[in-house]
Amino acid sequence: MFTIKELLMRAFLAKAPMKFESRDVKISPLAPDEVLVKVKACGVCGWDVLVAQVVAKDWSPIGHELSGEIVEVGELVPGSLAVGTPVVVENSTFCGVCEQCKRGNVAHCANLDHHRSPGGFAEFIKVRYTSLYPLPPGLDFRAAALAEPLTVAIDMVEAAEIPLAGRVAVFGPGPIGLMIAKLALVKGASRVYLTGHAHSAKRWEAAEKIGVTDCLYTDKHNLNRYFEEREPDGLDAVLVTSPPSTIADAVKLCRFGGIIAYNGIKFGGDATIKLDGNDFHFKRLQLRGVHSIPNLGWPQALDLLHRKVIDPDLFISHDYPFDKTPEAVQFAAKARAETVKVMVNF
Repeated sequence: MFTIKELLMRAFLAKAPMKFESRDVKISPLAPDEVLVKVKACGVCGWDVLVAQVVAKDWSPIGHELSGEIVEVGELVPGSLAVGTPVVVENSTFCGVCEQCKRGNVAHCANLDHHRSPGGFAEFIKVRYTSLYPLPPGLDFRAAALAEPLTVAIDMVEAAEIPLAGRVAVFGPGPIGLMIAKLALVKGASRVYLTGHAHSAKRWEAAEKIGVTDCLYTDKHNLNRYFEEREPDGLDAVLVTSPPSTIADAVKLCRFGGIIAYNGIKFGGDATIKLDGNDFHFKRLQLRGVHSIPNLGWPQALDLLHRKVIDPDLFISHDYPFDKTPEAVQFAAKARAETVKVMVNF
């Protein structure tokens, strides 16, 4: 164990359009409820790409899919989080004391803890101990860094209420979409269809290994005609990880009383949803936004990774060293045909 008076460490920041900077960042001494974590692995998320491309107008921290090892603890941190403990760092944590938390609605927390300094692409990160969860024995740091996107996939599957032997479509073959497809099969769906652009070759390879019913290329197939022939009664649920504009297609594909779960981000014209309100109403559909902030389901996510129900080797397609973080984000942005998940290792 070591005690910091003032730690100087390296971190990467980003701003649009696709600019990166390595800085020496100071970390002040820990508060009594804080923990210092040495980062071991951090995944590149689509949000990191968007921040670097268009969101960040000034230099901003990036990286939130991370795991690491505790190297210092404040005096009020419980013994279960001792120095040397391998942990995941939650992207956001409910406060536990606001009105919604006290009502039991922790997913609607009004005072979320985003206390993350200075972001995941840094040598160290300082967080409150309530934001940490220990790793199961034997789960390595690379695999554990997949837990954050997996909690989003879990949230989506639960929101969609997939029935046993249900029929579902997943829009978008990214890491979260692939995880959703696998979890839908684990939940007992009889048929799981995955849709997306044909150029995502590496992701379609992963989809076939996962065992999806069919892969549909939206730039080559007519989805409406396809599902009219194969699922004439409609789908029980459509889980959308593609841009908001695709929700209109989900409305057409759902059966009467179907559920659409949505988690996707896009800026510009694709952020607008345009659909037939009468169709939505008379089919008695439900559209459920799944923001996954705060992220819940960490114990389930780590267990699924530990047992390889979600196989880390199937999802981590590329590894970069920490000093190549800018290249890792740039590669994730431009090489979707070649990637599933890009991981930065420390």
